[in-house]
Amino acid sequence: MKSQFAQKTVIITGSSMGIGKVLALNLAKLGANVVINARSVDKLRATETEMKEMGLEVLAIVGDITLESDCRRLIDGAVARFGRIDILINNAGISMRGSVETLTPQVIAKVFNCNAVAPYMLSTMAMPFIKQNKGSVVFISTLAALRGLPYLSVYGSAKMALKGLAESLRIEHLGDNIHVGLIYIGITKIDQNKTALASNGETINLDRRDGLFAKSIEDVAKNIVRNIVLRKQTTIIGVSGKVYYFMVRFMPLVLSLIIKYSHKRLKKLYS
Repeated sequence: MKSQFAQKTVIITGSSMGIGKVLALNLAKLGANVVINARSVDKLRATETEMKEMGLEVLAIVGDITLESDCRRLIDGAVARFGRIDILINNAGISMRGSVETLTPQVIAKVFNCNAVAPYMLSTMAMPFIKQNKGSVVFISTLAALRGLPYLSVYGSAKMALKGLAESLRIEHLGDNIHVGLIYIGITKIDQNKTALASNGETINLDRRDGLFAKSIEDVAKNIVRNIVLRKQTTIIGVSGKVYYFMVRFMPLVLSLIIKYSHKRLKKLYS
């Protein structure tokens, strides 16, 4: 596996912490030139320093990928430093909590731009290099993209757009031998201080996830790397993810009843 990534250039958005950071570490250890990106200067520099102290090849480019200029700077910076782009992992995302009727236009735009528009822009800009190197474009999605869920409307619908983008890319580039991967992540143990947006735009802290069916961030990262190695179209991560995917496809009525039952508890939290 190490030879497969040696000297390959990988861009990972949202890689100062969490899944993105672990992905960056894993791929750099496999010999890749890794370009990390995030909005937070302090967190990104800390990750860059940590990786350099381990002797890993890394370039940190601070930027907001909802801005076209920052997307262009990320792509151009990677090419200027390493001369190529082989893999683009669209990992960055912003989640939200709140009912549709209480969402502000600013929250709708911010969440949709980060989760859907930014991957479109970056994929467009990176595609000439991906085609040249017969590389990979990977989209990190969520179970909320498999079915509309209460109080996650914008987040879920933005992630749903990635399926359409992935399918379009596969058809448009049939003869180019590129890999387009779509990853659905199930219940995952999240970092402490993980945040989301409330419907009014305020930042809220998410509870730490744990338990029997929660996958570790390390396991999630390994599954994403595996998707790239095997050039798989779709990967569903975790037992919870596979069960949920099965229910969406084959037991939609049962799943609807479960969601309706959980709605009462969620309404108290997010209405």
